[in-house]
Amino acid sequence: MIKKDIYEGDLKARLKASSQDRLFRFIFADGMMRGAVVKATQMVNEMRANHELGIPETLLLGQAYIAGSLLTFNLKGKDRIALQIDSSGPAKGLDVEANVFGEVRGYLKNSTFSREISDKQTTISSIIGAGFLTVTKYLEDSKTPYSGKTVLEYGNLAEDLANYFVQSEQTPTAFSLSVHFDSEGNVDGAGGIVLQAMPGANEDVIEQSEKILCNISPGELFAKGMEPDHIILEHFEPMMPLLLGNHRVEFFCRCSKKAMQDYILRLPENDLEDIAANGPFPLEIRCHNCNSVYLFEKVDIRKMIPL
Repeated sequence: MIKKDIYEGDLKARLKASSQDRLFRFIFADGMMRGAVVKATQMVNEMRANHELGIPETLLLGQAYIAGSLLTFNLKGKDRIALQIDSSGPAKGLDVEANVFGEVRGYLKNSTFSREISDKQTTISSIIGAGFLTVTKYLEDSKTPYSGKTVLEYGNLAEDLANYFVQSEQTPTAFSLSVHFDSEGNVDGAGGIVLQAMPGANEDVIEQSEKILCNISPGELFAKGMEPDHIILEHFEPMMPLLLGNHRVEFFCRCSKKAMQDYILRLPENDLEDIAANGPFPLEIRCHNCNSVYLFEKVDIRKMIPL
């Protein structure tokens, strides 16, 4: 992966920001509820820089990145999860993938949709349009992935994800996904919360949890300097939260020049010879998940052609 430097060479600032992006898991209400809070400010800013996104695009894909990281809160081992939206709106949809190591990557199917929308299409609902939400789990000890699909009913990723869990997994789940912009359009706070009822949780506990969630804007709180564990301990204090653990989250893709070379090598020999003869050079191969660009010169292509 080739990650753009948003800190202008200031390694100390980059490492400090990276250490603050974390997901905290917790249980509360005597074990009847579980949840997670994630701070993802640097992740969203790095995603924005690599994908070269405007404000509306950053808001939509940023929420999807936050959702992807939250969806890993009850995974284990080498499990990973993918979130996909196919829709009729200007954004066309998105694909995001996250794993238990906190690595999140993904892209918008139309990364410049703000150039095409009118003033009447400024809501997330109108940007997404009608379509489908698909969640796919790739579990380490399962031979085949598990996939569930629901219709987009709300035009709001948090509510549509909650609806997915009710429809596909019969598990009451609620989300808050938040990207906060300062007066100049910069992301100064990004994060989210997921709450999920455990088997046997009573309705009063679920209702109380949802009321607490409705009064929290994670992105705004992170912009003010609050940390994920403080949100848990302060806002859920009446329900006796217990922190279980935490891990980093990061905009990260495992693509590389070697991986891209392997894709080129799969081309028929005639195609390789045509590229070597006619170019264009340098040949650009772009990873759609992180927008990294890998360059191959003429000599690189010639080395790939069998003797």
